[in-house]
Amino acid sequence: MNVVMLEQHYRHLQHLEAAINACALSVEIDAAGNVTAVNTQVVAALQQSSDRLIGQHITTVLPTADSNQWQKIWDTLLSGQPVQEQCAFLKTDGTTLWLEAGISPLMDGSGQLEHAMLIGIDITTRKLAEVKRAQNEVYYSQVLENLPLGLQQFAPDGESIDMNTRQREIWGHTHQFFTDPGYKWLQDPFNRLNGLSGMFEEVHHTGKTLKREILLSYREKTIDNVTRLYPVYFEATIFPLTDQLRNMANIFLILDDITAKKLSELSLQKSERLLDNIIENLPIGYIQFDNFGFIRRINQTQRLFFKSPHPAARQPFNIMNDELSTMFELDKLFIQALEENKTLRVEKKIDFSQDKRWTTVGREVYLDLTVFPVVEPIDKEMIVVALVNDITDKKMQELENKKNQEFLQQTGSIGKIGGWEMDIDSRQVRWTDQSYYIHDCPPGMDVDFEKAMSFYTPEARETLEGLVRQCKDSGKPFDAQLTIISAKKQLKRVRSIGQPGYVDGRLERMYGVVQDITEQLEIRDALTRNTELMRLFFDTIDMGYAAMEKSGNLNFLNRKAEKMIGHPVAMGSNIFEEFPRLSGTVFYARLRECIQQQASQSFGIYFPGVDKWYDFLLTPMQDGGISVFMRDITDSRKLQKELRKANDQLSNLNKNLLNQNKQLEDFAHITSHNLRAPIANLKALMQMHNEAAAQQERDLYLGMVHEVIKKIDETLNDLVEVVQIRKDVNVEKEKLVFAERLQKVRDVLLVDIETSNIQITYNFTEEPSIEYPRVYLDSILQNFITNAIRYRSSERTPAVHLQTWKENDNIILSVEDNGVGIDMERFGNKLFGFRKTFHKNKDAKGIGLFITKTQVEAMGGNIRAESNPGEGTKFIITFRSE
Repeated sequence: MNVVMLEQHYRHLQHLEAAINACALSVEIDAAGNVTAVNTQVVAALQQSSDRLIGQHITTVLPTADSNQWQKIWDTLLSGQPVQEQCAFLKTDGTTLWLEAGISPLMDGSGQLEHAMLIGIDITTRKLAEVKRAQNEVYYSQVLENLPLGLQQFAPDGESIDMNTRQREIWGHTHQFFTDPGYKWLQDPFNRLNGLSGMFEEVHHTGKTLKREILLSYREKTIDNVTRLYPVYFEATIFPLTDQLRNMANIFLILDDITAKKLSELSLQKSERLLDNIIENLPIGYIQFDNFGFIRRINQTQRLFFKSPHPAARQPFNIMNDELSTMFELDKLFIQALEENKTLRVEKKIDFSQDKRWTTVGREVYLDLTVFPVVEPIDKEMIVVALVNDITDKKMQELENKKNQEFLQQTGSIGKIGGWEMDIDSRQVRWTDQSYYIHDCPPGMDVDFEKAMSFYTPEARETLEGLVRQCKDSGKPFDAQLTIISAKKQLKRVRSIGQPGYVDGRLERMYGVVQDITEQLEIRDALTRNTELMRLFFDTIDMGYAAMEKSGNLNFLNRKAEKMIGHPVAMGSNIFEEFPRLSGTVFYARLRECIQQQASQSFGIYFPGVDKWYDFLLTPMQDGGISVFMRDITDSRKLQKELRKANDQLSNLNKNLLNQNKQLEDFAHITSHNLRAPIANLKALMQMHNEAAAQQERDLYLGMVHEVIKKIDETLNDLVEVVQIRKDVNVEKEKLVFAERLQKVRDVLLVDIETSNIQITYNFTEEPSIEYPRVYLDSILQNFITNAIRYRSSERTPAVHLQTWKENDNIILSVEDNGVGIDMERFGNKLFGFRKTFHKNKDAKGIGLFITKTQVEAMGGNIRAESNPGEGTKFIITFRSE
């Protein structure tokens, strides 16, 4: 190398060194790892002079953050291989220095490391940003993973990408997101029903964030071994994220469980409706005023009581300036409740005849008014509620009671009923005037327990003392009929009634009544004698008889009635309890009519449990009782039933004969019509046979002739078999497969089908079979295929499609062709008529649809058609279910 080249090379190295020193840190290291030289970039970065750095070990000058990494670097250098890595070094101020370092070894002649040169670019700022970004990603990943909300990431096409732990808990480990790799959640019927799929599609279309409440699933809860399903509500938020080019990159779904909140809202709504319903149906009136005195609400009880007009027709009412309100000081009551903020309860006597604008009561009433203020929780306005209870009857009753006190005293003497009371501690007895009279004692005479007991006979006294003792010990009231000897030595029968009187749980007195029933017993004895005479009379008649009260309690029953009831009956018992078969019959309703109308009621009742028919006659009596006459008409009813049954059988026989004649007529039409097409095919095959030149072709046509003749023979045999039915007037039914019968028809119409090139398709999947007469079904199918061929359109390849399904337990058959169609407005009412044709087709006979309709209706079905000219025809046949 000459001097010039050496100088150029030297200058190049100088320039290279200057460039390195300008932008990179340069450190020269000897074989022992000690620093032998540094550039100014190192001095500036470490903020130490080069004298303090040179001679120190490289790990002292630049302590590595990862000692293992530096050891691997040094081992690589010792092997003579250069290293290029990102290294982190710790500075003396505690910060980290990141270098993109290239370290080149320089080896001596023996292959040993002589020294190494480290050149590094400071990438601290970029590296710290990367570390920060990685830390942030880990941080936010942990935050999202541990969110109390469900978070799920989707691709724009709806494919699930990732979800956090909460979202997995929401779906559950058995959800199709985790068990079915091909799960299309947007097509899931439940997600479409609850609106989740629609939200996603709207966000994908508009790019906007959506938030809605959805019913996501149902949760099972088991309480007391009973499992119930409860709805689970979530607040769903769906929002998109875009990339730098503003293209939609991902769509996120957030689910927040709001079940408790939602159920609380529903419960609150239910409570509000319940409260509103309670107010509306309160047994007392409810009026709500605003703080100005205007009526805001009146419940139905109040409307009925005031006979108020409908709110739309009612004039505005203000309690502060209404004349009736001010007349009876209701306005002052309203103001007092507002000003004192307390509940007020008063009784008011108001004459509603003074007002006709908002009430039509038109009379004087007594009202129990409770007025109280309430702060409305939403508007914070003060309102006033008035509870109105009509106590007119109560007040009138109180007045009536005062009048009745004297009346009771008078009636007590008439009914010979006296009162008594005994003090438990002093055993002193107090009698009313009538009690003195019953015992023939002067009024006001001192009476104690022993004195009172002395009037009773020894046997009666022992009984009464036992009842009094039992009443005292157990608090049980008593009612007994006993014998006394009055002060005038008269023997009397009395009814003694007593019951305990407690004050604060302590027995302080005993009180009751004593009634002279001597005359009643005498009357009862006479009545008993009369009853026996009446029993002898009614036992001689051949029907049951009972005399009872309006309540149903029996006063008399003859033996015939007891026999019809089935057991002996005690007087005083209730007819509905003794004769429970009457419950649920018309007996009670007719009894009410007899009582209300005071007219006799005659009716019959059938008792299925015993297979009996009874005739009843209820007649009101002058004393308010009811006479009941009963008669067993089972034999006559059964005879009537047998007569009706015989008449029904004759009627059915007549109907069956008519039906049989109709069926025979149908079979005649079937014979003449359904054989026409096969015979025409047979004639066509014979003509083609005669015109065929080759023997092989003639043999083929002869084979076809044989098949058609075979099918004709089958049809004739079927018709003969049906006609020969004698015992069963109905056409015999059998289980038929639609596809098999259609194939049979195709075989019969083979030539016509091939000649017309008609395409026959069918779908019998939903209802593949039917219970039906075989000859009828074959005839129906053959008629429709023949019509489709005969009335095909020249503008398109003819086709006919047959389909079955079920509707309201009936089997439906539809036959739809693409032929010339029918003008339904002109010919719809004649479509199924006998020998009615609607086209100029020379083969049209007008008999096929008539026969088909007759066959379908004979089996209880119906047929209809839908058609337009040039658009084909669709027939719908309904086969009645059996």
